[in-house]
Amino acid sequence: MTLPKDRPAAAGAIERRFRSELHDHWKAYALQGGLMLAVGILALLAPFAATLASTLFFGWLLIIGGVMGIVAAFQARAHSGFWSNLALAVLAAVLGAVIVYNPVAGAVTLTWMLATYFLVTAFLEFALARAIRSGSRSGWWALVLTGILNIVLAVLLILGLPGTAVWAVGVFLGISFIFSGSSLLFAALDARRNP
Repeated sequence: MTLPKDRPAAAGAIERRFRSELHDHWKAYALQGGLMLAVGILALLAPFAATLASTLFFGWLLIIGGVMGIVAAFQARAHSGFWSNLALAVLAAVLGAVIVYNPVAGAVTLTWMLATYFLVTAFLEFALARAIRSGSRSGWWALVLTGILNIVLAVLLILGLPGTAVWAVGVFLGISFIFSGSSLLFAALDARRNP
């Protein structure tokens, strides 16, 4: 068991191990980062296709998860909660089938989920800004501005429905892939030079 005084040493060991892994396999990580970057750029160039692809992927995940949930519910039918587990699994499978059958409607649902995410994130940022401000620390205003930006994004997504459903998920997915891919690519290239 790691004692509290050993935490910095343990964290340093984990970091060294991670850097070593990144250095030893930098080509694979650089390739993965480059592919993610390319996928992100393609998603921005064709946001409707990226939205449909991610919606269909999400629908199939729900179908597979629902079927697995149904099987698991029947395997544990002697335990309490059988009917609620079965109902949730069936609901997931049916929802996935509806999304796969009509991916445009699924894209609208995903856009609502994205807008909800932005709203929840904004309120969490406001709470954090308030906590930081009460501790008389600077920088709280940046959290407030980010929260306001998230609310504006959520409102724009909601007011633009169903039109925003065509591009929103694909654009945000593309941006995410670009940033994640760039970060991984640059980390791999840095690890190659600095073991």
